[in-house]
Amino acid sequence: MWSAAAKWVPPTCMGWRREGSEVGAALAGSFRFGGTTADLLARFAAVSTLRGIRYWSVSDRSWKTLIESAAAVADPNLRRPRPDFAVAEMISGNVLYFVQRDNRSSGDVLYAMRVREVGPDRLRIDIENASTMKLYMFSLYQPGELQSSFFIDRLAPDIWGFYSLSRSVNTPGLLPGDPGRSSANRAIAFYRHFIGEQTDHDPPAAP
Repeated sequence: MWSAAAKWVPPTCMGWRREGSEVGAALAGSFRFGGTTADLLARFAAVSTLRGIRYWSVSDRSWKTLIESAAAVADPNLRRPRPDFAVAEMISGNVLYFVQRDNRSSGDVLYAMRVREVGPDRLRIDIENASTMKLYMFSLYQPGELQSSFFIDRLAPDIWGFYSLSRSVNTPGLLPGDPGRSSANRAIAFYRHFIGEQTDHDPPAAP
């Protein structure tokens, strides 16, 4: 985890916006899995399963629901819910959209999920907000100000490595708690969800 007070600028190879980061989190882990990269893609494709993920809230000092609702959409303008994405849609270069409401927003936020790389031993998925995240009448993050990249690599026949990098390019003063510790707890919640663990078990990444 890092708190980028020095305005860390991502390298060009990341494909991210070049603005400096205010807050970010990096997470690395490994997990046992006997399936294929297509099976792992299916976990990203099933965006509706994000609903109900829990994380440790630094400000409340308790486990809270992080994702209140999530659904794939066929059209980013109309935002009509559709079934989860099929693995066949998760091909390199595709951009897919979903709407999600988390505990820090007052409404649904549109996200763009870009499939950067798909191979027999490696995946890369990028996700960023494609609409403004608001808290009541106040704007927290403009489109593209929340960015995450996920790298999944085969380390051994049934062992995979997981690496995620996420950041925001501003730190809204309206949000309570420590943004760096909150980012770490959100990152570990998604990691636990992805590998099939209970998301709200002790210890939290950042108490």
